[in-house]
Amino acid sequence: MSFMNRLSFLGRWRFHGADLEESTDYLPNPSCGWYRMFPFELDKEPDFDDLFWCLREKETLVQAVILIGAYREERLPMEALDRLDRIFDFFRTNQKEMILRVAYDGIGQGLLAEPSKLQTVMLHMQQVGPLISRYENDILAFQGLFVGSWGELHDSRYLSRDKLRLLEQSLRSAIGERIPIAVRTPLQWRMLHKLNANPGRDKLCMFNDGLFGSESDLGTYGLKEREKADWLESWERRDELLFIEKMHEKLPYGGEAIGVAKEGELALAVQDMRRTHLCYLNAEHDQKCLDRWKAAAWEEKGLWKDVNGLDYIGAHLGYRPVIRKVTGYADEGLHLELTLVNEGFSYLLEEAQLLISVQAEENNERVQAVSIEPKELAPGGILKVACQFANETTDGEYSVYAKMRRKRDGRMIQIANRQEKGLVLLGTWTSLV
Repeated sequence: MSFMNRLSFLGRWRFHGADLEESTDYLPNPSCGWYRMFPFELDKEPDFDDLFWCLREKETLVQAVILIGAYREERLPMEALDRLDRIFDFFRTNQKEMILRVAYDGIGQGLLAEPSKLQTVMLHMQQVGPLISRYENDILAFQGLFVGSWGELHDSRYLSRDKLRLLEQSLRSAIGERIPIAVRTPLQWRMLHKLNANPGRDKLCMFNDGLFGSESDLGTYGLKEREKADWLESWERRDELLFIEKMHEKLPYGGEAIGVAKEGELALAVQDMRRTHLCYLNAEHDQKCLDRWKAAAWEEKGLWKDVNGLDYIGAHLGYRPVIRKVTGYADEGLHLELTLVNEGFSYLLEEAQLLISVQAEENNERVQAVSIEPKELAPGGILKVACQFANETTDGEYSVYAKMRRKRDGRMIQIANRQEKGLVLLGTWTSLV
């Protein structure tokens, strides 16, 4: 008997929507959230047993800082490259995505720690490049271009436009096209592009380890309005934030929050996080800034009112999918329509799938996968999703559930509604004979 005939025979169907209660929980989703720094001196053997206990179950990101200053004037030996391979494999095995940085300096003495010749830096890039490329699916972004204090592209002899271009080209050729490369300031991004280039068109982005440290984010921005400044000058905060916003519609942005300046007040900080699509943030540094947010309460009415600022920020880093509304009707099959909203600061960075399943009482299950492109789930954006189940079935009650996953590797994406065993109950279909 066909499905339509069954519907006629069994009578009509009624959909009962579930209570789509939103959670305030931190969601350990891929490619976003809090991270902690793991520094490695590449001439020393890591203790992976101790490192394992430093990993946090609910944090999907780590910052792997590879310090190669011991080899500043020589080739990286094979034992160092083997050690690097095992560091990468450690994080892959434990399902942690890396924010990767390779640097000569780890104490703020960039000029003293880096090689005396630019060619040595480029040689090291070419040596580690194939390894990095092999782990490209485990790396969210590569920060910096090896040089400068802490690898942050300041206090270096290699920061002229020509030298930066050589370094960026060398690194890109070594690691391939997939991994985003992040420079430290918007000006450095412009130094690597032609006049009036549009940000966000390639895989070059930025990180900011001076977030909220001052009006200029500790030198990240300048003083001149964009209209009065040259392309190769730093612009004032407002103009640079607009530039960063465009740069990170498809690319990850994050770093470290610093100090207790006015710019770091909770409401102002969240405003800038939304504007720039903040994706990841250091969970330990700077403690003064983090404690300040924790002591403050979110004041807007609604679900988040009186939640401490640190928890509010953590819950909104990156993307945060929430199902707002579900309706169902019967017409040549069982139709479902739902509204998905992104309450996070950033875009969905990669294609995802929303899996909608219908389960009978006897545990028979039918699943439909709806693809979601990153541009369809912008911060604050609303996505309408529709699907139809038209397979033959029998009368009774059918529960409807939803879950999400990243398409390329199947890693689960938590939805910010209350869940049962990793599933969001959307409602039930009941046949009325």
